[in-house]
Amino acid sequence: MNKSILITRPQGQADELIGALTQANWHCVHQPLLRICPFNEQHGAPFHAMKQHIMNLDIYDVVISVSGNASSLAVDLIDQYWPQMPVGIDWYAVGPSSAQAFQSLGIDMQLPQHNHSEGLLELDGLNQDLTQKKVLIFRGVGGREHLADTLKLRGAQVHYCELYQREPINFAQGELASLLSQEQIHYALLTSGEMLHQLATQLTDSQKQNVHVIVPSERIANMAPGLNIQRIHVCPKINAQGLLDCLTKITHSS
Repeated sequence: MNKSILITRPQGQADELIGALTQANWHCVHQPLLRICPFNEQHGAPFHAMKQHIMNLDIYDVVISVSGNASSLAVDLIDQYWPQMPVGIDWYAVGPSSAQAFQSLGIDMQLPQHNHSEGLLELDGLNQDLTQKKVLIFRGVGGREHLADTLKLRGAQVHYCELYQREPINFAQGELASLLSQEQIHYALLTSGEMLHQLATQLTDSQKQNVHVIVPSERIANMAPGLNIQRIHVCPKINAQGLLDCLTKITHSS
C-alpha cells in the first residue's frame, strides 16, 4: 500500500503532525499552498486596528480564536501589552492548535467537540442569548462570516481582530501535479476551501479522480464535486491522532 501524503499547512505549522505520521510509517511531503503574512507597523491602518483591539481586551466578555496563526500572534501582543491578564473573559478556540499558544498565558480555552465554527456555536456559553455581550474574534483577514453572523443574531456585539493576511504561493502550471506524480502521493491534507481550489486547478483529471483529499469540515467537502475532486473525506479533528484514525479508515475501505 502506498503511504505518501501531501501536507499543505503553512511553514512552521506542520512539524508535529509530520513527526507523528512519519513515526506511523507515512511518507510526508510538505508543500504549503499559502504563506502567512503578519501585520506590522509598515502595514499602517490594519496594524493600528489590531493593536487597538489588543489594548482594549478588557472591554470584551468573550474572546474567540479561530486559527493557530491568530493565536500565536495574539499571545505575543497580549504578553507585550498586558503584564497582568484582564479578568472576566470567557475564552474559546476553534480547536487544539488554536488553544495551544494561550497555555503560556495560563488561559484554558474552551473547545468544541468538532473543530469548526458550527462546533463553537453549539457550546453552552455561546449557544444562548448574548445580548449585552461583547465578543472579539482573533483571525486572519477574510474567511467565513458564519460565526460572527450567528453570534450577532444571538444578540452579541462582535468585532474582528485581524492579525495577518494569507497570500497564495504561486506555482508554475503543472508543478503540483508533477510533485504528486514523482512522490507517488495518493493522499492530501487541505484545511481550507481556498487550498482545495488551489490544488484542484493544478491536478490532472486522473489525479482528481484518484487522490484522497482530507478536509476538516462538510462545508469544504461540499466544494469538491464542483472542482471534480472525486474522493473527499472529512476529518473533524486535524491533529496527529485524528488524522491517523482517518487515514486508517480510508486505507481499510479502499
